[in-house]
Amino acid sequence: MNDYPSDAQTKALEFVSSASTYVLIATLALTAWVASGVEFSSEGLRVTSMTCLALSAVFGVATLSLIPLVQEARQPGQSNFDVEAHFKLFGWRSAHLKAALFPQYFLLLAGLILYVIGMVG
Repeated sequence: MNDYPSDAQTKALEFVSSASTYVLIATLALTAWVASGVEFSSEGLRVTSMTCLALSAVFGVATLSLIPLVQEARQPGQSNFDVEAHFKLFGWRSAHLKAALFPQYFLLLAGLILYVIGMVG
């Protein structure tokens, strides 16, 4: 058995961590695919798609960085998404987990849609 507490919030945070890791791996693979020289109808669509995918990867890393801070700062019974994680980056800052998760998934979908449009058009 593992030494981690088995409360519901911790389990949910583990699922968020796993999902975010898999999405980050898929994002990096898709970014490599788009950068590999597949033919696009427009170079602007390729650049825009790669920008969205690269930013999605940045937010994916931010999400994975916030998860331990959320676990540490969470009070018993508090939702993982309501926790304000504090960190030092160019001074003291704070963020909620959904502030990194939403852009990660949104930018991945935008990059994927732009990829499809660039391939079809």
